[in-house]
Amino acid sequence: MWPMTLEGCVVRMADSISYVGRDIEDAIRLGLIRRNDLPADCREVLGDSNGTIVYRLVEDLVANSLDKPFLCFSQKVGESLKQLKNFNQERIYRNPKVKDQTGKVRIMFELLFNRYLNDLEKGNESSDIYREFLDGMSPDYKAKTPPAGIVRDFIAGMTDEYFLEQCRKNLIPQVRTRRFFEQNNRK
Repeated sequence: MWPMTLEGCVVRMADSISYVGRDIEDAIRLGLIRRNDLPADCREVLGDSNGTIVYRLVEDLVANSLDKPFLCFSQKVGESLKQLKNFNQERIYRNPKVKDQTGKVRIMFELLFNRYLNDLEKGNESSDIYREFLDGMSPDYKAKTPPAGIVRDFIAGMTDEYFLEQCRKNLIPQVRTRRFFEQNNRK
């Protein structure tokens, strides 16, 4: 389904622009691919780093959409973006090493979703969903968006690193040694 407004299109394009290069950087960092594995024509048109890819996509989108009632890339950049997305699909998202972790990540999403939903239902304002997300939202958003939608939006906006940090913080018990408690009781 395509967005019905220009604003919706901007959001969708921004999402597409932001994840394509970031996913490549993550895959390189994890050893799933090497920078030279990227299709040569994509490297030539868009670059081979997240920063360069984002810059060239935004630059092209603005240049080709300015003063028009729609958003578009040039044909060359649009084709390179499509090719790069296909590359990501084949080499990153469908990578057997990634697929092995899918079930675990799904469970983490469900647990974190339920944790934040519970925080909203109980009004736990010390939760990150309040401090990191809701405090910056409009009163209209807070009033009209159901709790499950708020949690969905919060999690959808997380980077991979922030998501993992939230899982560590909220889902993994903080085990302390007896020595830790003894030291803190003396204070």
